[in-house]
Amino acid sequence: MKVQEHSLMDPDIQESPFAYYDALLEQAPVYFMPEIQAYVVSKYKDIQYVVAHPEIWSIDMRGLAAAQLIKHRAAQEILETEGFPRDTRFTTDPPEHTNYRVAVRNAFSPARVKANQGFVQKAVDDLIDDMRGKGECEFMQQFAWWLPMQVITNLLGVPYADAAKIKHWSDVWVEPLTYGLTEEREIVVAREEVELQKYLIRYLEEKRRNPGEDVLTDLVNAHTREGEPLPLKLIVGLSEHLIVGGHETATSALTAGMAILAQNPDIADELRADPDQIENFVEEVLRTESPSQGFFRIAVQDYEMRGVNIPKGAMVHLRFAAANRDPEVFDNPGTFDFRRPNVKTHLAFSQGVHHCIGSPYARLELNTAFRSLLAAFDDIRLAPGHETLAHIPGLSLRTLRSLHITYRTRAN
Repeated sequence: MKVQEHSLMDPDIQESPFAYYDALLEQAPVYFMPEIQAYVVSKYKDIQYVVAHPEIWSIDMRGLAAAQLIKHRAAQEILETEGFPRDTRFTTDPPEHTNYRVAVRNAFSPARVKANQGFVQKAVDDLIDDMRGKGECEFMQQFAWWLPMQVITNLLGVPYADAAKIKHWSDVWVEPLTYGLTEEREIVVAREEVELQKYLIRYLEEKRRNPGEDVLTDLVNAHTREGEPLPLKLIVGLSEHLIVGGHETATSALTAGMAILAQNPDIADELRADPDQIENFVEEVLRTESPSQGFFRIAVQDYEMRGVNIPKGAMVHLRFAAANRDPEVFDNPGTFDFRRPNVKTHLAFSQGVHHCIGSPYARLELNTAFRSLLAAFDDIRLAPGHETLAHIPGLSLRTLRSLHITYRTRAN
């Protein structure tokens, strides 16, 4: 496969990108891709360097037209006149970025994560109880959607009864990450986002009156380093980002992991015999499937990387999923091996100041879920007629469309 004959926007590459990642890593580890007007960086050490130097490679692309997720003016006007333009300040650079990480850090502290272990276990147990005795299910709709939604609604301090509509809003919110929406669809996305914003504002106002132990309360009480309260539009933007980040990637990883178990019963048997390896299994799922395939930066200055001149102002696409298959870092990178010695060194959650703040909860959900699912069910297989798996098209995210499985409930 030749790098120049394909791109990350090709539907067949988005469905199965791994051979293309091999080609990028071998032929053009820094490659200007015309289809996305960006330099694709795929080597592990190069991405490590980029994320460690935000003074050279900025994540803040608010003023760059090519990086705007909502591109059509009619959709932009809906957000401007009826709500707030999409703006999450997690995608800013230090020192500004520090304000927003500090505002929510208590919710993601080790102590708060540990305090939620019982909540996550009960959520998993309840979802498993709904699966018992049925023998088959569509795993996303039965389990993988709802565990992360229970966790994120609990963290935010909004009712789980609203989970279905919050999930709908979140699914619509990420659609622009495909980088291929029509104007008509962007208008729909904008109107749905306004509805999500109005929902969040109602609960933010409630948290001002009746504070709780939750993220929305933390945000309404947060201040900048200069002592100023955060403006409402920024709180809303941060809340939107947390909702999407709090469940999209966890849902993707849960489904990908279950697909691997259904296709490899020997792995499931090995994990049941040695449950202490489930933690490593989760890390290898994250490495090989990488729910967040890649995101953009902008060059703040001219820079040469591997002999390629990247001019100031150019967009750079960090392909984390390719770096997670870099043979200079991972032996036999295309092989699923949860016993590899560096299984936890993947870039699925990025690194540095923009390391995913929600990764401790994602790991808690994934480890709790797979430990309990493997204990509860045997003989997990892809359901007849559903052996061919397909992913939702997109540049940045990797998520299965559905996962139909059969299984047998184990005796207690």
